[in-house]
Amino acid sequence: MTAETVPGRPPRRRDPALVPRIVSALVLGPISVFLLWRGETAFTAYVAAFAAAMAWEWLRMAQPDAPTRSYAIASVSAAGAILFAGQVDLFWAVAWPLAGAIGLTFPGDAPAARRWRGPFGLLYVAASAGLLVILRNEEGGLLAVAFLLSVVWAADIAAYLVGTWLGGPKLWPKASPNKTWTGFVAGIAAGCGAGAGFAAATGTVMAPLVLLAGLLAVASVAGDLAMSLFKRRFGVKDSGQIIPGHGGVLDRVDALMLAVIVAGLARLVLPGIWP
Repeated sequence: MTAETVPGRPPRRRDPALVPRIVSALVLGPISVFLLWRGETAFTAYVAAFAAAMAWEWLRMAQPDAPTRSYAIASVSAAGAILFAGQVDLFWAVAWPLAGAIGLTFPGDAPAARRWRGPFGLLYVAASAGLLVILRNEEGGLLAVAFLLSVVWAADIAAYLVGTWLGGPKLWPKASPNKTWTGFVAGIAAGCGAGAGFAAATGTVMAPLVLLAGLLAVASVAGDLAMSLFKRRFGVKDSGQIIPGHGGVLDRVDALMLAVIVAGLARLVLPGIWP
């Protein structure tokens, strides 16, 4: 008798996208880690390219009838904001996406009730990607971003694997029918575990860093759920198809986006607890 047929045990779900997800992670992971280590212009350009793709994907799923110029405005504004953030020119890093958001409020014949979608997505992309670059360029930024990524990746992977294999009560069916409380708890635990491991490896005070890791793990789950809710509202399953097993760029980094914004605020308010 196989595990799937044991009485009283829920059937184990097999995800056909698991292998492509692993292969994509094995390709993108080392590239991202290398460019994170290099920092400066290389990392800024990498994030700017991602931001341009993210803004394009957002507009494609949020306002598919937007004119061509709106796609250009969204991508150029997002990428420009990141390039300015990489130069620590905060005025233009903020002004550039704001100008783009204003431009997106005039998308031709789009209904007025939907005109918030483009500007909101552009500002969300610019804020998260820009803060990631700013965090990296600060003194001690390599450790700070490495800590952030380790927590988010650990939470994301644990939530996906445990939620897929064990199932359980749904976390928020309205936003995502596949996410479970089991996966949520596993993700938070894994994020805290990553924080504890990072504290031990860097000699940082354990308790505050684990609490920060837990906060970032919760933010990563919330960011994932928020993007799922937006996609359901917009009537799409994936933001794109560029990454095998994941869909679009937004599908891959949705958990990171809100976590970066929370990390930026935490870095400003509580700089002493970071590794």
